Amino acid sequence: MKQNSQKKQKEAKGESDITIHKDVALQKLNNLMTNYISNSDTADKADKLAYWLEDYTRLLNFEKDFQPSFLKKYSRGDIIKVNLGYNVGNEEGGLHYCVVIDKNNSKESGIVTVVPLTSDKGKPLHFSEVPLGNEIYTKLNEKCNAVDISIAKITNSLAENKENFTKQGSFEIYESLELLKTYVKITSEMEKMKKGSIAMVSQITTISKQRIYDPQKNKDILSGLRISNESLDLINDKIKQLFIKT
Repeated sequence: MKQNSQKKQKEAKGESDITIHKDVALQKLNNLMTNYISNSDTADKADKLAYWLEDYTRLLNFEKDFQPSFLKKYSRGDIIKVNLGYNVGNEEGGLHYCVVIDKNNSKESGIVTVVPLTSDKGKPLHFSEVPLGNEIYTKLNEKCNAVDISIAKITNSLAENKENFTKQGSFEIYESLELLKTYVKITSEMEKMKKGSIAMVSQITTISKQRIYDPQKNKDILSGLRISNESLDLINDKIKQLFIKT
């Protein structure tokens, strides 16, 4: 009985300590956010931090139910969009395009290793950066054009057979609408994407696949978008220069 009583006291003290720690942490966070908001130079940081806290909470709530095997398989060279979180110092943070560098990433694996990308702002390159030119933008544009051609073919088919409308015609209308949705999404993505891309090899990182926004499925916007083997070789060479002793 005495042992049970002592155990309960320890558990109660543990819960009390955690609650106190939580309250202190939340108060410090609130003070930080308040200070950020009151200063026009840091108000934007408060906004980004608030968005990240929302996303981070969502990720944690979904953590137990997350099954990476439900996602598409990611291959070396694939372009993905991920939420790198709230950055500290010179870390890259927020939504970023990244290139997958795993040689053989399993669908069952909950993590993937990536190199973050940034847009080319015309500044001199840092030693750790690799220029990728317009390669990613061009390939997404090619995907957009292919979807546009498919929509045109279906539209022409429907126009030619409007007198003999069949179930096949209904399917073609549905397919055309789905392709149109994809076309709108791709063009919207292209508006956000800068033409010139740079791989920040020094910021290579391993992330949870929960952080991946796109693509999650084979039909998503960035699915099938990958950099060339030549660009991958440049990234490999830079990894060797930065991290492998010779």
